[in-house]
Amino acid sequence: MLIANVSPRTGGKTTNSGWLAHALQEAERDYDVVGYDADHSQQFHAWSLSGEFTFPVISAATAKFHLDVTPPDGKIGIVDCGHTENHPDITNSVLRVADLVILHMAPTKADFDRIVDPPDKTKIGDLIAMSAALRADRQPPPTWVLLNRTVTGAASTGIYRGMMEDEGWNVLTTVIPRTELFGQSVSYPIFDARKGPFGALVTELEKRELLP
Repeated sequence: MLIANVSPRTGGKTTNSGWLAHALQEAERDYDVVGYDADHSQQFHAWSLSGEFTFPVISAATAKFHLDVTPPDGKIGIVDCGHTENHPDITNSVLRVADLVILHMAPTKADFDRIVDPPDKTKIGDLIAMSAALRADRQPPPTWVLLNRTVTGAASTGIYRGMMEDEGWNVLTTVIPRTELFGQSVSYPIFDARKGPFGALVTELEKRELLP
């Protein structure tokens, strides 16, 4: 299956892609993982080398992603999409073949506005809905919001969870806190991913039957 990680500009999806991939590998079900870097920055791919990932991360920043990438048989593909605001062509292509979309957002007005009311861009929700016409099953991919960079005890987490639900989005119970561990982890190896919130995220995805 392919999990597409999408976000507005500040969503932290590359960091989350690396940690989620490792948490999947460390899970009890021992998922086999492959990464795809569909962002022109190629940070996910570079991190896989400097961080000595035990799975490959393939460069795939192309509007022909749906043609060039074959969904991995028996593996979970973690796709780090380019920011939807800047690279809608790549996101459109990934959405054509994604089995699950995770929308990464901080509980802030800036991220909320970029998702639900961008001033001169297509809404992320509209991009996902429009992908249905180009998908084999003619249905948009299942999509869930992951609140990221949350602050423990802050009211903003609950406020923006409710606001996104009011907009019709599914919102995961698991949240990813703002910590130095995650914020400074890019370029370095990842250890014990399953013991923190990313392990909890994998468990929630399993319970919701969003993973194979």
